[in-house]
Amino acid sequence: MGRGLNAGEREVLLDRLASLLDQARVQRRTMTYLEVADALAMPPPLRIHKTSRLVEILLKRDAEAGRPLRSALVTSRARPGRPAEGFFDRARRLGLFDGEDPDRFHDALLDELFA
Repeated sequence: MGRGLNAGEREVLLDRLASLLDQARVQRRTMTYLEVADALAMPPPLRIHKTSRLVEILLKRDAEAGRPLRSALVTSRARPGRPAEGFFDRARRLGLFDGEDPDRFHDALLDELFA
């Protein structure tokens, strides 16, 4: 398996991810995991996997800080307009999502972000 991110790299990329998603929020738009990986210049291998992991870490940090969940702005090409299943799984494990009606849950998050 390929080289993962060290703690320093992860923190730099998390800061860049937060800034990128803050810009997307102002622009009232979502981004795909691939667009995010490209914008972050995520190093290979497993670029999308590493990006997904950062998105989940940011989700947890935003929830713990009581901030709107910026990770909801990252969507999957396989599920157009919706995050990957890992997003919903992490939200469920954090007690943010009851597992019912992921579309409604995501729409509510976007409404909050774009309000």
